[in-house]
Amino acid sequence: MRRKLEEMVGDIKVVDVIGSFGSSKEALGYAERNTVEFAILDTEMPEMDGVELGKALKNIYPGIVLIYTTKKCERLVEILKMKADYCIIKPYDKYDIEDAAERAILLCRRQKKRLRAQMFGRFDVFLDEQVLHFKNAKSKELLALCMDRCGGIVSMEEVIDKLWPERAYDEKVKRLYRKAVMNLQGTLREKGITELFQTARGSCHISKDEVECDYYTYLVEPEINGKMFQGDYLFDYSWGEETLANLMNAY
Repeated sequence: MRRKLEEMVGDIKVVDVIGSFGSSKEALGYAERNTVEFAILDTEMPEMDGVELGKALKNIYPGIVLIYTTKKCERLVEILKMKADYCIIKPYDKYDIEDAAERAILLCRRQKKRLRAQMFGRFDVFLDEQVLHFKNAKSKELLALCMDRCGGIVSMEEVIDKLWPERAYDEKVKRLYRKAVMNLQGTLREKGITELFQTARGSCHISKDEVECDYYTYLVEPEINGKMFQGDYLFDYSWGEETLANLMNAY
């Protein structure tokens, strides 16, 4: 059945079949090392139940599209509870698979975030998988600091302390802060990104829902996503060492 399903999906030109597994653990291991946009899962699988595998995949990729195949109607309740995107009742044919794949493609396009940030190692931001270039280094570092705070409010005082530790807290350094904020806003606005970076009087923060990030994915389920963290975190910025120490202790 799995080989037949692989053939059916492989015949759909807009779908790239990157893996086919008879073991849930093998499938999960592959997903930890490679990008997966959608998966077709059988409810009955060896080693790990198909529904449990779906939950594990959701922890790695919150936006992954999951389609289930099952011959046991009583399992539909479980599938619906874990918010699967579609279900195919066995026996099925190639038209059922084509319909499911079309739904998955549409959902992937709607759910895929344009922005992706890399925080393990060097800090980089990608827009539509292209490196995003910043107007200056401090505006990039400001975004990194806000992302390190996981959406929490970052005061102007804290930003200045982290980005200009050698400077006195005066009007001149406040102007540097405002310039970094304006440059970051300008860079994002030019690319049509208006919701990621938010400001208020004397503070700023980011909206986590607007960006995909390796650090955030890791924090959801560190036991499952442990291979993502290899001991490096924002190594361009000395203030990142505090978070790195916490990560190393937990690791």
